[in-house]
Amino acid sequence: MTRYEYDEEASQRLHMDVVYEIDDRPTPVARWVDAMRRLNSIDDPLARRILMLHRDCGSGSGACDSGFEDEPIAQRVDWGCETTSVIANHFGVEYPAAPPEPD
Repeated sequence: MTRYEYDEEASQRLHMDVVYEIDDRPTPVARWVDAMRRLNSIDDPLARRILMLHRDCGSGSGACDSGFEDEPIAQRVDWGCETTSVIANHFGVEYPAAPPEPD
């Protein structure tokens, strides 16, 4: 299901209505498993140690979590924390996205 969110700040700045299309469909489990396998296949020793420290980030009990989650894990659109995201991007591991809608 697709929904739309109005961006009030961008609308004021650009003097026009700014609306973003948000895809609410869940990510298939197979994509999660594939992304996690690719993330776990990184063999750089420093990256492995940093990923080990940040493995629980985004769950509410990780090194980067303040104890209060902004949004449920099922609705996230990026890795658990910025550190994990930077490492994943450096090694070419993309966050699993929902599949495109059938036409």
